[in-house]
Amino acid sequence: MLDLKNIPDSTAEVLKVALQMEEEGYRIYTEGSKKITNSLGKRMLERLANDELAHMKRIKEAYEALEGKRDWDRVTMQNEEPVTTFQLIFDRLKSEIQQSIEELGSHGVDDEEIIETAINLENHGKFFYAEASKKATDPKVKEFLQILAQEEESHYQALRKINSFMEDPANWFATQGKF
Repeated sequence: MLDLKNIPDSTAEVLKVALQMEEEGYRIYTEGSKKITNSLGKRMLERLANDELAHMKRIKEAYEALEGKRDWDRVTMQNEEPVTTFQLIFDRLKSEIQQSIEELGSHGVDDEEIIETAINLENHGKFFYAEASKKATDPKVKEFLQILAQEEESHYQALRKINSFMEDPANWFATQGKF
């Protein structure tokens, strides 16, 4: 991963690194969603993989605006889909679930490791975008990077909740999970 102390000064380089980070996140989430056995974790990783695709598209649009090939007014600043949250995934799964509560709480040996990797990725992305936004001089670039940082923070928080759920589903349901 990129050393967060060395955020590039060039906006073009920041966007290049951002695109590489999102591509890596997409790969990890796609692979993880195939390996994870916990239903909620699987849905979360699938949704995050889709979010990474949306981030890549938006980063490419921003790069085109930097190159003068696109007007900043035509850059998709905000994600067009609702921000991925634990509650969004939980509610969707809850409405679709046909399996038992026991299966919902099941997880394999690697599930925690997969979610921990995802948590670390999102945390890294959040700090990268936040620090890069501090260096940005163009107000549109600064706003774009701040939005990405906020989205990564939402992903990070959602994954932490998934992790908490997977560690102890019974306690989670007793304290916060209500059908």
